[in-house]
Amino acid sequence: MTPSKPERMQRSLNRFRDSGKPVGLVELAQQLLAVETAIDPGLARRIVGLALDRAPQSLPDWLSPGDLRSDAEFEVADQKIASADFVVVDLETTGFDVEGASILEIGAIRVSRLRIVDRFETLVKPPGKLPRAIVALTGIHDAMVAEAPTERRALRSFARWLDRTPTAPFVAHNASFDHRFVTRALDLCELPPYRGAVLCTRKLARRLIPELGRYNLDQLCAHFGISNRARHRALGDAEATAQALIDLLEIAQSRLKMRSLGELIDFHRRPPAQRKRRPKR
Repeated sequence: MTPSKPERMQRSLNRFRDSGKPVGLVELAQQLLAVETAIDPGLARRIVGLALDRAPQSLPDWLSPGDLRSDAEFEVADQKIASADFVVVDLETTGFDVEGASILEIGAIRVSRLRIVDRFETLVKPPGKLPRAIVALTGIHDAMVAEAPTERRALRSFARWLDRTPTAPFVAHNASFDHRFVTRALDLCELPPYRGAVLCTRKLARRLIPELGRYNLDQLCAHFGISNRARHRALGDAEATAQALIDLLEIAQSRLKMRSLGELIDFHRRPPAQRKRRPKR
């Protein structure tokens, strides 16, 4: 599958971050657009600013790997993991295609100082009848959502809840899925995007416990002894993910001596360590 332009840009940014070397604005803009032709420096500054979600005039002519962070990431980079806020999100949806499906249920957990401190939960009325496969998976049926808030009402409530910690990292298991759905829904409801850095517990687990081998939510819960009381329901999965996040953060601090969110965000972007293969007998 060919990566979309945002995904390609993100990969380019990650490559420069991981290289540990400074890069000029023009060269970075060329890489982001995948072109070799010359780019006007002023235009390059705007392109890089857009990619990083930062004011173009704030960018130096040469950027170090640490400069390649969004404004939201800069805001929280110095915060201590032990005292930081996180919002852990799980969605149930009517399908897996962000363009053709809609949000069916939102569950979210606020973690502060490595403790669960708040919860958000709502069903969302879909635009049509629920697919049988989704009913079978989640147990949510048409009668349950007949009186649920519309997506616009549900997203407005969720946005207000998120605004209590507006720069807290957005965390989910397979986070790109949940973040894409939330981003699109907020846009369709004419609400501002959530600005926090995105962290994935699956990616963190692959980097922190490479010996685990499999990293789905069930495997992670089994590893940490977490009981998920409502599997394939948004709040149940969000709470299990939040508990797993807390355990992963404890490992990051104790084993790798990470202290700041900036260290955690940079570590999250690194390629995972390759597992050693057992020799054939």
